[in-house]
Amino acid sequence: MTGRWSPRLLAGLLAALVLSGCALLVPEDEREAQYEAFLEERAELRDWSVAGRAALRAEGEAVSLSLRWEQRGEVYTINLSGPFGAGAVRIEGQPGRVTLRDGAGQSATAQSPEELLAAQTGHQLPVTALRDWIVGRPADGLEVDELSLDRVGRPDRLEQAGWRVDFQGWTDVDGVDLPSRVDLTRGSTQMRVALSGWSRSDD
Repeated sequence: MTGRWSPRLLAGLLAALVLSGCALLVPEDEREAQYEAFLEERAELRDWSVAGRAALRAEGEAVSLSLRWEQRGEVYTINLSGPFGAGAVRIEGQPGRVTLRDGAGQSATAQSPEELLAAQTGHQLPVTALRDWIVGRPADGLEVDELSLDRVGRPDRLEQAGWRVDFQGWTDVDGVDLPSRVDLTRGSTQMRVALSGWSRSDD
């Protein structure tokens, strides 16, 4: 056995390197065009539902929750529960009015989900923005302070309103790429959302 490379093996290696380089080095203008198409696709995504788990760490506290989010245009329902269904709450919202109901039948109402959760839990959580982040797009009405794209034009990371949003995974749902995991960070507050069971009804 010699240490020489055969011409066929060398040609195959070079071809593999060229192809992998082509996959990684996508021209900037092409990625921007892909991103525009990505946003247009999501502009039509108004009705959907998703299940998952959220892990929140804030001010020395750690909470793990199961969630199910249903969005129908501007109206949404979010069901949250702790381990084994403990502490189940239901949040129902529409523009200008949000209601939280717990398993004991108690309820509270506010003008926004942020105001409601701050009053009930003491935590400032970006629920309105999460509606957009959870489907992979920047939150409507907030300035985008930073945005980086992956090689196929999907958001890899963005920053809005002091929140850093990292898209850690994607899944194909009827031909549309939707996040399978989103990590949020703002100061010492961290929230990790793992998503599954996506369903679309916008067709």
